[in-house]
Amino acid sequence: MTEKAKDDSGRLFAIAHLAELESLQKKRRLREEAGEDLLTARDRILSSLPPGEIVRLDAFLPSLLDKVERLGLKMMHPGDPEFPAMLGTLSSPPFLLFARGDLRALDRPSVAIVGAREAGKEALSEVTALARELSEAGFGVVSGLARGVDGAAHRGALLAGVPTVAVVGTGLDRVYPPEHKDLARQILEKGGLLLSEFLPGDGPDGWHFPHRNRLVVGLSLAVVAGPHRRRSGTYVTARIALEEGRELLVFDRGARGWEGTGPSLLEEEGARRIGSAEEVVAALLS
Repeated sequence: MTEKAKDDSGRLFAIAHLAELESLQKKRRLREEAGEDLLTARDRILSSLPPGEIVRLDAFLPSLLDKVERLGLKMMHPGDPEFPAMLGTLSSPPFLLFARGDLRALDRPSVAIVGAREAGKEALSEVTALARELSEAGFGVVSGLARGVDGAAHRGALLAGVPTVAVVGTGLDRVYPPEHKDLARQILEKGGLLLSEFLPGDGPDGWHFPHRNRLVVGLSLAVVAGPHRRRSGTYVTARIALEEGRELLVFDRGARGWEGTGPSLLEEEGARRIGSAEEVVAALLS
């Protein structure tokens, strides 16, 4: 493929991505067929747009590229050599991805750890220990930089001195929640990576986070569902893991009261309970 063809392909992916984000914001979906080939999905979306919309979105691209460059971000689309190969296995991969940090953090086989934002200290301490063990065993840890379990997972990887990957629900020019600015800084300083589908300037809109969670799943061989409530956002992420063919594991060491209700429900539905990094490895090997 010539450089011009590559540039044209990237431009078309970017236009389709912008159209998709605008549609999702209005609670409409442009990709109706799960598992549709990315090029087919892209071209179908573009063909569905009025010509004026394509012109409008295309005219926005120079300012987006300028902002990406000024912020020191990397913008990737499917077909770029640095685009994470694992995301290509999703039924609905992203058309565009923004990155800050070291993309080599994606080189390790990874395990996602997710769970409640309000989990207690004992449960969070156990999550941190599990993430540290997994990192020391050679795995990358992927999570969403949220309060609670997500933050504990990233901190466990940092304690092991291993890069960790945070997939966020905002543009990469901001950190949400704000109290995790220092955590985000540490992730980058230790060779880690921040990823987002959302444009620089995008805030923490509620719909961003369920949409973000499929990327957390997509980057991982297995998803560990830590302490959480039944039928919560973590439960939804766990269901995405099953739909996407990832190993689903539950971990509730240190959980008290409601913190164990979500893992118990998932175990009843067939998820495997683990209590250590060794059991995660055994689950993957089996």
